[in-house]
Amino acid sequence: MVITKHFAIHGKNYRSKLIKYILNPSKTKNLTLVSDFGMRNYLDFPSYKELVKMYNDNFLSNDTLYEFRHDRQEVNQRKIHSHHIIQSFSPDDHLTPEQINRIGYETVKELTGGRFRFIVATHVDKDHIHNHIILNSIDQNSDKKFLWDYKAEHNLRMVSDRLSKIAGAKIIENRYSHRQYDVYRKTNYKYEIKQRVYFLIENSKNFEDFKNKAKALHLKIDFRHKHVTFFMTDSNMKQVVRDSKLSRKQPYNETYFKKKFVQREIINILEFLLPKMKNMNELIQRAEFFGLKIIPKEKHVQFKFDEIKISEQELVKTNRYSVSYFQDYFNNKNETVVLDNKNLVELYNEEKIIKEKELPSEEMVMEILSRFQEK
Repeated sequence: MVITKHFAIHGKNYRSKLIKYILNPSKTKNLTLVSDFGMRNYLDFPSYKELVKMYNDNFLSNDTLYEFRHDRQEVNQRKIHSHHIIQSFSPDDHLTPEQINRIGYETVKELTGGRFRFIVATHVDKDHIHNHIILNSIDQNSDKKFLWDYKAEHNLRMVSDRLSKIAGAKIIENRYSHRQYDVYRKTNYKYEIKQRVYFLIENSKNFEDFKNKAKALHLKIDFRHKHVTFFMTDSNMKQVVRDSKLSRKQPYNETYFKKKFVQREIINILEFLLPKMKNMNELIQRAEFFGLKIIPKEKHVQFKFDEIKISEQELVKTNRYSVSYFQDYFNNKNETVVLDNKNLVELYNEEKIIKEKELPSEEMVMEILSRFQEK
């Protein structure tokens, strides 16, 4: 059985440490299970430290030339310096470490069309032999970056499965079967925890209400330490799950949850005030009475509520609430009769109380979640 995993490498220092880790002589039979593609090899019989430095120099030379040619602000894929791929094999596959290293080499070479540098290090220190592969995100000409998306993820698995099957490894048939996935997710603790967390965010008034209702859902969330931990008291879980294990993009820590509720409050205040305001300056002034500070920049807008700062990009995925959005909104808006500040705040709070009454109580959350999961 062959399993592949992908992790983006965002920092050059981390990449350097990762190269050092995957080349560990005690894991790679004294570097005999290391292969590479596209590297400028200036050493005949390199030592461990020399090999680490040589690979790092190769990657850095690509980085330097690419950054010189593309001297502009990096976004999304450009922030990714390399890709870390783990390719694991089962002991039941009965493949030699040398065969497994070759499978990793051919897999990545075919995946990238032979245009990107990479290292393959096969680790034999555990029962299951596995490849650690570091793929440079910049091509050998230092011109383009490798775009890692769902298509690349799919192609990696397809190429890996095909080459592994030819070598004699067992392959999971119907890997993408919806039925198999549905069974997996319903028996996976992390999936169940995330489902309860999402439900709680949507059905809680604020962060304190979220914590109280979590207990009613048998979800124990511990915010006392560096890493927030999750544990379902009504399951057969043997150990807690860390916040960073639930999501690669954003750890589910205290800041994350507080931001979620602040985002909702900001949007509610804006949606309430906008139809009642004449212009941007009035919106900024009136928002202060709600505890919301609106800070327009040249193009973007920053919001501050409850000591938490949020940009408009974090608030919504579209460009809504940007400077141009507000300009267009007020330019096309008709005259509106505005209430005084006291009446505005009172009216908002009255509407807020009515909305919050529609949310389930602590006694009802488990029953409503069960109905939701049955759909």
